[in-house]
Amino acid sequence: MHLTIRAFTRLLWAVILCLGWGCRKSEPTTSKSGPAPVRVVSLAPSLTEIICAVDGLPLMVGRTRVCDYPPEVAPVPIIGDFGDPSMELLLTTHPTLIIDLDLSDETVGSRLTQMGMNRQRVPCLHLDDIPRAIRQIGSLIGRSERAEPLAQSLTTEINRLREFNRTLSKRPRVFIEIWNDPLNTAGAGSYLSELVNLAGGTNIADDVNKDYFQVSPEWVIARNPEVIFCFYMTPNHQPGAFQLTRDGWNGVDAVKNKCVFSGFDNNVVLRPGPRVLEAVSALRQAIDQARQQPPPTP
Repeated sequence: MHLTIRAFTRLLWAVILCLGWGCRKSEPTTSKSGPAPVRVVSLAPSLTEIICAVDGLPLMVGRTRVCDYPPEVAPVPIIGDFGDPSMELLLTTHPTLIIDLDLSDETVGSRLTQMGMNRQRVPCLHLDDIPRAIRQIGSLIGRSERAEPLAQSLTTEINRLREFNRTLSKRPRVFIEIWNDPLNTAGAGSYLSELVNLAGGTNIADDVNKDYFQVSPEWVIARNPEVIFCFYMTPNHQPGAFQLTRDGWNGVDAVKNKCVFSGFDNNVVLRPGPRVLEAVSALRQAIDQARQQPPPTP
């Protein structure tokens, strides 16, 4: 998950996957801005998605273990974990550009810079970061002609949705459940809160100026959400069903109206990237179901 995933271990020396068709797809091409070949390593899945969305896959020579979309990235060699590259594997790719979002150990970034490598940080943690990141990556890899229309279309649609939401007479209260034991949620300014608001809901934690934090069941019950989103998996893979039987929650509107939702593709919902509108659409469908519920009986 983009919001909580951090590198846990470095990969040991591995055989680089580069056979047959995979070698052809990973072979760097010449940048349109000059004769030098561009060899890109991405250290974050959201950035990998952007690179591929602007037709940069042929330039990629390295990715992280969790860079798994689009499927065509599979032949690109893995050089470590999210934000935690193996220096040995990274050096074997001979990159001309390393793009990162957040490193688990910033000394790695300093070391790359000291070695004379072209390391570029691309901020992409919030909704409005996405079009900017698309443009920045497009410029870095010589794909601006592909990046600009994509960035502009996303900006236009995000702004359209914001304007549309101002016309809504009802914006259901939403509890964003990131984990269930202990309960964790997303506060004001977090990416998930931005998605919920863009999808036509109101995050019940938007009065808390923290990205992610722990809450008590009593705190949630008192705020009486009309929608509950579960962005995690339980052992039975049905956190939504579990919520419907949680002790003490039977008076919560979301539980009474069966507006508890799980089973989202978290690689879509939790990654700020080109598929953001898919995430918004999935959340909006659920929120619309709550909006259509009759008002509570006095």
